[in-house]
Amino acid sequence: MLVKTVTTVVATDSAGKPVDALPVRYAGAGETDVLGRPVTAISATEDALGTPVRVVTGKTAQNSAGQWVDSIPIDLGGHPPWVPDANRYMPAATGIHWSQGFTQTYAAGLNYQCSKLFFGSPDYPTNSFLVPYLGFGLTDGGNAPQETINPNADILIDEAFFIHPNGTEYPILFSGVSTVAVVAATGVAFGLVTLPADLPAWSIYGIRTVWHGTVGNTYIGGYRAQRHRGEKYWAAGDLASIQALAAANGPSTADRDPDARYNCLGNVSTSQPLAFGPAQIFAKGWDGRPVAMVLSDSLVERQELAASADARRNMGVIGRWLDQQDSTWGSTPHIFMGLPGAKSQNELATSAMKRWDSVLDVVKNNYNGGLNPWTFVFDQSGRNDNNATASTWANFKFGLVDRIKTRYGAGTHVVGMTIQPTVTSNPTNQNYHALANIAVATLWDAVAGTLKTVNDLIKASSRYARLIDIVPYWSDDRALGKPPTPELFPIGNVVGHPGNQDGVTTWSTIVLPLQVPLGSRIQFEYQPGLYTSRTIRAIADNGNGTWTATVNGDEVFATNVQDNAPLFYMTQVDGIHEALHGILYTAGRIPQSEKAKFYS
Repeated sequence: MLVKTVTTVVATDSAGKPVDALPVRYAGAGETDVLGRPVTAISATEDALGTPVRVVTGKTAQNSAGQWVDSIPIDLGGHPPWVPDANRYMPAATGIHWSQGFTQTYAAGLNYQCSKLFFGSPDYPTNSFLVPYLGFGLTDGGNAPQETINPNADILIDEAFFIHPNGTEYPILFSGVSTVAVVAATGVAFGLVTLPADLPAWSIYGIRTVWHGTVGNTYIGGYRAQRHRGEKYWAAGDLASIQALAAANGPSTADRDPDARYNCLGNVSTSQPLAFGPAQIFAKGWDGRPVAMVLSDSLVERQELAASADARRNMGVIGRWLDQQDSTWGSTPHIFMGLPGAKSQNELATSAMKRWDSVLDVVKNNYNGGLNPWTFVFDQSGRNDNNATASTWANFKFGLVDRIKTRYGAGTHVVGMTIQPTVTSNPTNQNYHALANIAVATLWDAVAGTLKTVNDLIKASSRYARLIDIVPYWSDDRALGKPPTPELFPIGNVVGHPGNQDGVTTWSTIVLPLQVPLGSRIQFEYQPGLYTSRTIRAIADNGNGTWTATVNGDEVFATNVQDNAPLFYMTQVDGIHEALHGILYTAGRIPQSEKAKFYS
């Protein structure tokens, strides 16, 4: 690493990198670095060129005269030095999901199943992958994240493979063998695979899992296969047949990925089926960057389902933001602990301990020599603990942080986050179209209501070493505490009209004047002054400058749409969750420099 020349005495830090040799003393009262942390103050105030030197601490080193010095990289505006530990297992996959939501029943002729899923690796070379599978599932909504949605029999893994970007498959072994029974309701099975050479940084790799059960028994999964990323979900009646389907790599079995339910949310009867797969993926190779363990709910990721995932399987605001390869702060590997509906008051508490005891702490104690597979905690949670009494609401969030610090130590670095508002459309037939249509109840008012008080309590809490205020990044610049609206995102007009315009015959396709991103929610003025929206799950080029878009199967209605209806990108789904362009809006507005707060 290039460094500024401050003295003629050259030193190296503990990683052997050249550093500026700046003699140090103990800091006086109140001295802090640029991140607001107490520091060891340098005695020099200018470098050899007379440039003022900021007080920045990094790894401590000694120069050749035996003086203690600060290790200061040349950019003097980047992240503190990363101290690598290549043997420490850290999360190594974007787009991971815990098993969750609902159990599914093995049907006759379909009780052998296979999922093929693709993930993004960290921005450093990795190897020695540790792949846990769960025998239990998390409640989605209600009492989330309690781990009480369980299959009625063990999940029997027949084989699992790591798919290298070059297409080569490497077997994942469980205690040296390819098969394992993941015990229902309580079990976690850890698989291991070591590649002949390190996986390159920033790779897309796959995990293919084959499992089975007895017809009539149940299992639980967590993954909606993402068609645009080559993910598959097959089912057959025996092992040889399912292996043949995987080898042919044809389309998913219709029963496991029905067209009408693709990219749909719901229950076991209406949702896109959830495939079984890895609960997390860890790997060696860590380069020392911060790693987040995120206390989360649906606002972290589950505003999206399948069709809108990016190339690395990221969905939602926080997942996309953390994974950005910023030139200064880098991307941030992470583990999302929660799921939709998760409440702070339920996390790391009764019936919500297995992920902590049987996954995170097993990695810590059995594989990492007592080191956690994360470096700091990021607390996004709290939205679902809402209460008319601000102190009650805030204390549910604080209670989880207290339990974290009791478990992992009072010095655990916790970064807090404020809570974004929930809004309604008034009137509803305006479908959140304009800022004038956005209404906010007192409970959710981030400017003068209960939520304002809650967020003020969060900002003032000493439980958090640092804090990110999400509200201004989420808000429309015209009105703090209200989201951006579709009127800001016009994209032309619908070509002609979908359907028969009779209000009776349903329609599932609509012709657009541009190629919109998969998973986009489009809004259109279906009659003068009235707005509605659809989610786009597939799109085809007509070859004439127009595109035929197919809408989600649960949004096939008989809406009578006027000719050439004005068209917009939708930013909200339901006033709680953002649609894709609302997600991209917020994720793009959170400065990457907020990642400075991840350092203790």
